[in-house]
Amino acid sequence: MMRGISLRAFCLIVFLGAIPAASAENKRSAEPPLQVTTCQLETHPSAYDHKLVEVRGRVYFGKFDFVIDSTCTPHGQSRVWLDLGGDVQAPGEYWGVASFLPKHKGVDVQVKGLSIPLVHDALLDKFVNDVGATRFRKPNGDGCGSECLFYDVTATLRGRFFSGTKGGFGMEECCHLLVIERVLRVSSKRTGVPTGGEFQCTSDRWQPSAEELKAFSAIPGCSLRDDFKNCYAVLAKHWGDKIKAEKGLDYPGPWMSHDMTVSYKFAGGFIQETGHPIGMKPSSSVIREVCRPVSPPKPASDHVYCDFYRTGLEDTNTTLSQQKAVDEVREIWRTSDMAQVGWLAYEDAIRQWKLATPGAVKLSKCEPWPAGADGAGNEQQWGYCTWFARDDLQQVTVLLHKIGYLKKSADQLQNVPWVATGVEANLCHTVSEPR
Repeated sequence: MMRGISLRAFCLIVFLGAIPAASAENKRSAEPPLQVTTCQLETHPSAYDHKLVEVRGRVYFGKFDFVIDSTCTPHGQSRVWLDLGGDVQAPGEYWGVASFLPKHKGVDVQVKGLSIPLVHDALLDKFVNDVGATRFRKPNGDGCGSECLFYDVTATLRGRFFSGTKGGFGMEECCHLLVIERVLRVSSKRTGVPTGGEFQCTSDRWQPSAEELKAFSAIPGCSLRDDFKNCYAVLAKHWGDKIKAEKGLDYPGPWMSHDMTVSYKFAGGFIQETGHPIGMKPSSSVIREVCRPVSPPKPASDHVYCDFYRTGLEDTNTTLSQQKAVDEVREIWRTSDMAQVGWLAYEDAIRQWKLATPGAVKLSKCEPWPAGADGAGNEQQWGYCTWFARDDLQQVTVLLHKIGYLKKSADQLQNVPWVATGVEANLCHTVSEPR
């Protein structure tokens, strides 16, 4: 018997006290979703704030985007940013973009006091994979952005909407927010980005005559003021090529074909003389680059699956033992050989990830960044190494650090070992799917 109250009465009080919370939760779980368009969410965000909605649209994804949009009117100024409910990180982690919602394993994410679950099923897996699956370099070796995604994804999503009118979400608080509770439908259309393959690229430079440059300068599209891509259809005729400006790859660089095998680049500048229109400089030229497969890419009908792994490795005891090995001249290579330090860290990481063997990747670059000061004023230095598979379907990046507090004197950073602080691996493969 409890003081002043029977056990039965106490249990009854607890039960009755739990009813309002349970009823509120049941009511929210039974809440019918509102069928909306992206434009309705953008133009009337307060009407849908905190509401459960269903919306269909194209998903745009990249280093600075994870938004949903559709062909509707009128569009508002703020877009609709996406994130995942539950404890699942958004695909932005593939690009090194931190999640804007704090996630904790095994706990549904909370937004403005609401706990938001996530249905884990095959459609969710397909959505997350296809949104983020990307080629890591162009066939010519140039870096890739969102133009290298393997799929254009359109999806029907159910989720909780939050207005960003009084404090936005996403990159630079740009947007309203839809936190996905369930993926209802996914349509993934293959882009022209080649899957794997090895390419050999050749380039040809053409320097137009003064008369040709003058004629090109008179074309509205052949200026910095306008979209210079509209000029490449004219310039390509020098090689007998017929291209259309609108048929090129949608990205900020010069004109490139959708399969990334042909590109044209204007190399030069513009000059303004008194009393004369702006013209191309006499030294200007045009470069045409063509990449041909040495080994062919995978068939476009194969589905691309990408697995992302990340781990942090910095450990104080390990760091101090490595410094001791350097001081004793047993592992002096750690002060300069970034590639070996990075590769050993990758081998440690794959054991932690329980992968069979390291991927067949080749060192692409090790780059130390300029030294600077840490929070305590100690000189330190960061850098990284990156490896790619020959077919560019696998990428490994190791972040490296020369830690300031390990220095014995002010001018001895060169005697501090490189320490691996993090390893990331993007490992893609293809699967032939029945037609």
